[in-house]
Amino acid sequence: MSAEIALSSIRSSRISKLLPWLVWGMSSLFVTYQMLLQTSPSVMINDFEQAFAINAFGVSLLASSFYYPYVLLQIPAGMLIDRVQPRYCLTFCLLAISAVTVVLASAHTLNVARVGRILQGVFSAPSVIPALYLAAIWFPSRRFALVAGLTEMIGMSGSALGQLMLAPACGLFGWRAALIGCALGGLMLAGLTWFIIREKSPDDKDESIAMVSAHKTHVFRNLLIVISYPQAWISGFFAGVLFSISGAFGAFWCIPYLINTYGLSLNTAAAASSMTLFGSALGAPAIGWVSDKLGLRRLPMILSTVLVLALMLIILYVPMTNLPLLFVLLFGLGFFSSAYVIPYAVVRDIVPANVRGTAMGYTNMMCILIGAPILQPLIGWLLNADLSKNIAASTAYQHALGVLPLSLLIGLVLAFCVKETYCGRKTTP
Repeated sequence: MSAEIALSSIRSSRISKLLPWLVWGMSSLFVTYQMLLQTSPSVMINDFEQAFAINAFGVSLLASSFYYPYVLLQIPAGMLIDRVQPRYCLTFCLLAISAVTVVLASAHTLNVARVGRILQGVFSAPSVIPALYLAAIWFPSRRFALVAGLTEMIGMSGSALGQLMLAPACGLFGWRAALIGCALGGLMLAGLTWFIIREKSPDDKDESIAMVSAHKTHVFRNLLIVISYPQAWISGFFAGVLFSISGAFGAFWCIPYLINTYGLSLNTAAAASSMTLFGSALGAPAIGWVSDKLGLRRLPMILSTVLVLALMLIILYVPMTNLPLLFVLLFGLGFFSSAYVIPYAVVRDIVPANVRGTAMGYTNMMCILIGAPILQPLIGWLLNADLSKNIAASTAYQHALGVLPLSLLIGLVLAFCVKETYCGRKTTP
């Protein structure tokens, strides 16, 4: 009898150790799924142009319409999670996303397609926040940074896998069928989410989570505190500039650039473009670890920006005949551009402990704000202006994508303006 009790105790211990990873892992799959939907238009640009009779600028506006509600709803999404259990919120959002993805797949007019894309952004807004919330209540505080980094890595991997899987699916079955497949995947995730995700009881929650919850009702006051720090603005804009390499280039314009410049097939261009996203996925935890190991914030930001700028210039303006080398360059571009994670640490270091949750939401909003919502349609407008003048497509893409090196120069100036904060050395507002 005692042996059976001991065996049961061992099994219970193993389950209790596995459960946090299972719950967090299930929630992080929503991050992967919504990142796949974010980047899906990158392999459907020509299809959208033909289906809705629009040019490259019109496609970029359609694709970027996902991001405007997504960005604006980041802080409200945090408030929602405070009031509704992640299990209910995630399940409902996955069901809703599946429905609106079917609407987008069935659209025959631009307005219907735009509504579908906007609603995808609305219901995708509560994705990263629930994953971090569940990580915070299921894992001890010493593991939170690791799990947060893994969440970012899994999300970026979703972008890369989306391009690799959707490109051949569009070629074989068409873009509408590919989106229907995405909708069916969302339904499957909704079912798994409902049965797997659970919250711990309030008595089991970490003390720090209770403190954060106590201050969530003052989110707007806390936001005013965060934006009163000039360093929060500088760090936020830097994060946005670096993340735009993934958001505007890797996740959207890279594929048509490679097709029109090097004559690559859609599948090959998608594979090459995914290297940028895989690089970012691996670089985020690696560069964050290096920053912590060195005890420095500003220096890794400066060096990473210089390397990204150099790689961007080579990819855009140096003729490339070696395809494997192009893959390596794109991977390096994504890897070093993931220095956008360091501003999260900078902002965390400078603000009071009771507003750190709001500070993370603010930084995440700034990180997303520049790339897809602003630079993605700007590149499309510049590209369309050149193409309308009968300029060669490869030259037009070089001109339009030139805004990325210019933005990186601004990012480099911002990096030099960042004050070192590591090890409790705080700046003043």
